[in-house]
Amino acid sequence: MKNLSEISLFHHLEASDLEEIDKHLILKEFKKNEVLIRMGDKVQELSIIIEGSIEICSYDMNGNKKLITVLEEGDLFAESVAFDQEAISPFDIMAIQRLKVIQLSRTTILNFPRQVLANLIGILATKNTFLTHKLECINKNTVKDRLYEVLNFYRFKQQSDCFTLPFNKTQLADYLCVNRSSLSREIHLMEKAGIIAINKQDYRLNPDYF
Repeated sequence: MKNLSEISLFHHLEASDLEEIDKHLILKEFKKNEVLIRMGDKVQELSIIIEGSIEICSYDMNGNKKLITVLEEGDLFAESVAFDQEAISPFDIMAIQRLKVIQLSRTTILNFPRQVLANLIGILATKNTFLTHKLECINKNTVKDRLYEVLNFYRFKQQSDCFTLPFNKTQLADYLCVNRSSLSREIHLMEKAGIIAINKQDYRLNPDYF
């Protein structure tokens, strides 16, 4: 990140407030594939990614991975857990690549200017909307319907028929709780029909179908 003002948690703050906040930040680094937080861990800090990316996931009773989301530079994570009364993580969080984060304890945040708390409420509301969308995805009966749901969500989120998903195809299959080969087959059929065009994680949707 270039400076704190670019981080959503610290939007609309005075320079003097940002300077004071900077004194309380703790920088931590993690290796690729290193687990930051495991399910059941006690979490007292909110974290902000300043370099790299993470995936948040859970596992069913058979050990099958369920991807919740992928987060990148500038994103916050563990904020809802840190402010929960029990503060117990329901997810595993792992570094996808070499990672740098800054952390703040919940006690420290409560002593920051009110604007920080207002920003945090907005972030939590946005993530609640995202989780509602996630439930909508996995409640669909077919791979095609789940794929349409996630593509529509990011189309509305980025207000464009051309956008980049934060998931590669393996992650997207995990996110939608479907088999990778079934997802690849559905994507191929949609590309062949001219419904979508894909270049790695870049998607272009045909507006006649969305």
